[in-house]
Amino acid sequence: MYSILVFFHIISALFLGVFLSYPFILHRLFALKGHELKTTLTTILAFSRGGHYALVFLLVSGVWMTMMYSSYPSTLWLIVAMILLILIGGLMGMLLGQLKKGMQAEQPEMYLLEHRTTLTCYGWCLCLFIIVAIFIMTNRNLFV
Repeated sequence: MYSILVFFHIISALFLGVFLSYPFILHRLFALKGHELKTTLTTILAFSRGGHYALVFLLVSGVWMTMMYSSYPSTLWLIVAMILLILIGGLMGMLLGQLKKGMQAEQPEMYLLEHRTTLTCYGWCLCLFIIVAIFIMTNRNLFV
């Protein structure tokens, strides 16, 4: 059972790792127009939806492995890990909401250009939080 949990945990982490490229994808997004923009937005929204599922699987498998198969980690590590995962999920949702509004706008190019700083900030924060989460999750002994 542990092997299956590790498999799902790693696959979920890899899928969530796609969000590390969001700042660079968003940078390219602002240069697109017309049908290319709609296609790219549709693809990004599909990845975002999958990212939410990956985050849930990551959370469930991580909690299950921590509680059932390892020594109990420190309370501080649990709190920091949960806060980071909640922040990642919230940023993914805020980014997804902005992109959906851009997709539904009459002029998506103008909407995206008006909200460029917000989208860029969300993308970089999401990338940073994922990197910090990876560091925290792989260095559990820092919180002993």
